[in-house]
Amino acid sequence: MTAAAPSGARLRVIAHVDRMGPQYAAYWGLMAQGALPRVGDSQLLVEVSPSNAVFPVTDAAMKRTAVHSAGTLVERDFGLVELHASTSDTVLEAADAVLDALGLGWSDRMAPSVISTQRLANIAPDHSQLFNKVRRGAWTLPGDTLFVLEISPAAWVYLIANELEKAVDVELVRVAGTGLYGRLIVAGTEADAEAAEATALALVASLESGARVGTGAGPGSSAVPAGSARGGR
Repeated sequence: MTAAAPSGARLRVIAHVDRMGPQYAAYWGLMAQGALPRVGDSQLLVEVSPSNAVFPVTDAAMKRTAVHSAGTLVERDFGLVELHASTSDTVLEAADAVLDALGLGWSDRMAPSVISTQRLANIAPDHSQLFNKVRRGAWTLPGDTLFVLEISPAAWVYLIANELEKAVDVELVRVAGTGLYGRLIVAGTEADAEAAEATALALVASLESGARVGTGAGPGSSAVPAGSARGGR
């Protein structure tokens, strides 16, 4: 159980994405209800409970810094806000504002926990179409191999999706970071899917140890391989 703020709020996730990749930024462009993020922007994701606690933390960040938001989501149990800016310094200042408003620190966030993983090799045409009905990113094609990750708390899936795009030659099919569990679906070759699984599990292990994955700020930041330029499918 994480420490509670003086207000009683709990910090489930605070995650810094240092530089949004092309696919990841395009996903947020599709989903945004507010300001559109751009490739290369720095991003902060904050998930709290109870859900209405998202309002004062957003207020604190926007009053202190020049961040923009693609939107907030308030559901039954958890609240999520996305904040972004062109520089990491601005986003990290917003993170400080959020933590000050809660009276908590980075170490008070919940560590991620993998609920399940699957690799589906050489998917059939009909199965490909089922995934395409729920996609928010790339199409899946017959013969693709998919890597599917389910994680808690849900918002960690956003950081993991961006780091996978940096490190592995895969297509982001779906990134769903709200609710009890976050879900990520990526597509590629069998070797790509295997590499995606290994990379994701390594990232989770780093986050469980308290590393600041996705940010160059502070000790313990994870060295995620940059990867080669992606080829289109």
